Amino acid sequence: MTPSARARRRASWVLISAVMAATGVGTACAEIGLGPNEAAAIELDPFPSPSVVVGDTLRNIDGVVAPVRARVFNVRGDVIADAAPRYLYADFNIDSALAIDSTTGMVIAKKLVSGDKRIAARIGGSLQVLRGLRVVTRPDSVNGASLTGILGTSLPDTGRRGLDANSTRALTVTVRHLEAGAITGAASWPVRFQLLNPANPTNDTMAAAYLIDDQGRASTIDTTDGSGFAGRRVRVRALQFPSGSGVDSVVVRATVTYKGKPLKGSPVRLAAAVRRGAG
Repeated sequence: MTPSARARRRASWVLISAVMAATGVGTACAEIGLGPNEAAAIELDPFPSPSVVVGDTLRNIDGVVAPVRARVFNVRGDVIADAAPRYLYADFNIDSALAIDSTTGMVIAKKLVSGDKRIAARIGGSLQVLRGLRVVTRPDSVNGASLTGILGTSLPDTGRRGLDANSTRALTVTVRHLEAGAITGAASWPVRFQLLNPANPTNDTMAAAYLIDDQGRASTIDTTDGSGFAGRRVRVRALQFPSGSGVDSVVVRATVTYKGKPLKGSPVRLAAAVRRGAG
């Protein structure tokens, strides 16, 4: 067994235990097979989007209709290719917010409700996994503003101090929903960011500048919070981005779409000045 297979197997058994604890399934009656084509664990892939618009079908960030998917593993942690998990709306006894095709995993939002609504994937009679999906109103527009102040690069640019010193604050946009004359923030909506200047289309972390989240991890996609805000910081490598390089600012493009079409105001260009600062 390869190291990755062993890791999947350990993760699978952890998942089995967690699911049993959450669903009240005892180990004595769990239908866990030992053969290569017998289910021992199930896992839901990340959803195509963190939310689905009420009255619409779940879509990915490019606006393409996309189902939820689950993978089934055997006891060795290998994927069972021909397994046929079933999907259901786990909160059906509370409301009718979602409708899910049990075989294809296609999701339709029927009713606007608050909070995450749970989708379940099952295989056999006792293996199940749950994940939440948010039902939201349609986003209408987006706006943003250039970051005020200057990003001062300094040396050295390693360690936590360096991350803070050589990173912008979040360059943010606001995704909004308009209804009956009232504007509210559109929550749980994906926003794609790209570094235009200096150009880094793949967000290469070895480049002079790249996009990060608030924890310093490379990231180009954010999800709006409850107020409709989303943002990404720019990390600058001081040794590769010196003063006098001909690039005196970082420029980021934020794109927000629905059904593959840009919202009003999208894309948004965000910028922050760069200069050499004291170490």
